Amino acid sequence: MKLMFRVCWAGLFWMISSAASASPECADFLRAMAEPPPSLEFLRCESAPASQGAPLTASYRVKGRDAHEVERYLQRKMGLEHDLRFVCCGWETQGFFSYRDKASDRRYQIGMGSEETPYNQRQDWDKIGYFYVTVVFYTEEV
Repeated sequence: MKLMFRVCWAGLFWMISSAASASPECADFLRAMAEPPPSLEFLRCESAPASQGAPLTASYRVKGRDAHEVERYLQRKMGLEHDLRFVCCGWETQGFFSYRDKASDRRYQIGMGSEETPYNQRQDWDKIGYFYVTVVFYTEEV
């Protein structure tokens, strides 16, 4: 009986510790999912546990001259369906798009856009300082 009691307690502690270690943490999500181009610079990851969905948000940037390479990476590896488009004052994806990582089965929201710019032709992207990529993982149901 004592052995059964010890086995049950050991199993309970194992389940609790497994659940704790499996909780998602802020990270360079793109590097963990599919090797991004070297030109894409990871800036930071921020956690907002009090916000709806308790999101983890990873931020990246790429110089304008390399933005086309990152756009193609997002299309090939992450499922971005359309080219970035110029709207008002900058280049952007058509909202955020959803990506499910096959290895972890986690869903991410991804978006890409430029800083504010007057350059509305793709051939002028090298004149734009930076484009930014945002990857959001919601740790709670939204």
